Amino acid sequence: MGFLSSIFGRKKKRSFFELGSIAADKNKFALAFKFFFADAYHNNDLKSNFLVGLFLYYGTGVKKNYKAAQVYLKKAADEGNMDAMFYLGEIYKNGFTEPQNFRKAAYWYLKAAELGHTEAAFNIGFLYKNGKCGVKDDRLAVKWLRYAAEKGDKKAQYNMGIMCAAGKGTVRNDTEAAMWYRKSAEQGYEIAMYNLGFMYQSGRGVKQDYKEAVKWFKKSGNLGDKQSL
Repeated sequence: MGFLSSIFGRKKKRSFFELGSIAADKNKFALAFKFFFADAYHNNDLKSNFLVGLFLYYGTGVKKNYKAAQVYLKKAADEGNMDAMFYLGEIYKNGFTEPQNFRKAAYWYLKAAELGHTEAAFNIGFLYKNGKCGVKDDRLAVKWLRYAAEKGDKKAQYNMGIMCAAGKGTVRNDTEAAMWYRKSAEQGYEIAMYNLGFMYQSGRGVKQDYKEAVKWFKKSGNLGDKQSL
């Protein structure tokens, strides 16, 4: 019995979404896309709209198409899907469908962050920190960076270290800065390793310890202090 026969041969009629999920579980992504697309087209289902957008975004089972992805992600985002909001932010941030637009990206990142999306929280915090969305606001930056950092995002933890060490958006606190650098460094973030090494070298926020400083410098490969979004 073939794959489709095994599905349609069952007594219980399955929905397009269920059929798409079965196909995806079997790594038959082109077939999965067709089922999710059918569900999105006929039923305007939120989950299928998001998945159609996601498949088009990554080129999974279908040719990559950011403009088409944007249409379906927007449908899902308008119904409250925070992952769809995040990917719309990514589309605008990277200039996939129009010239790079950080303000539009920030709009969608913020909506997603307010629903609890960790990576979106880091992104909106970083945009506030650097003023890339038209507004530079260290307090709002710390608010969202801290949220993402507490959820375990290593880039947010590193950036919280920077904010605490410089006293931007929060009271200067070298002990807290070293704590955030350590959390990020322990997740393998090389820039945080370098900064943690510097804290040990200078005795800021930790007891001065040249041996520990060298350890973290070596782990980092002696990278300079760079950051990107």
